[in-house]
Amino acid sequence: MATLKTNTLTGTSTAGSIAVTAEGGSTTTNLQNGLAKAWSRHEGGTETVDSSLNCSSITDTAAGRPRHTFTNAFSAENSYATSCTAQARCNFGTQETNAGNVLLRFTDTSDADQDRGDVAIIVHGDLA
Repeated sequence: MATLKTNTLTGTSTAGSIAVTAEGGSTTTNLQNGLAKAWSRHEGGTETVDSSLNCSSITDTAAGRPRHTFTNAFSAENSYATSCTAQARCNFGTQETNAGNVLLRFTDTSDADQDRGDVAIIVHGDLA
């Protein structure tokens, strides 16, 4: 078995696009499209970033509504998808999105805004 070590991968036909053969060998997927472009973890209500990638800050705009600001913006509004987890049972939705940040909304089972602990988000999409 061979070992490949490199610091940079560049596509041969398009510098920012590398095709990877999927399981079974009959289809391909784009490597860059499958990578998370941003993620963060914070304690709800404090909005202090515990750890992150491409998340410069979190602002507490109201109870249950943290705004995550990206270090590097996405290519356009609605050009990314956000997934989220939080402590305890809650509902989650994106309240507002633009290329530079996303405003999340957490509610309890009666749809009342509520801060949640152990909030983690992951974002996939195209960076600007």
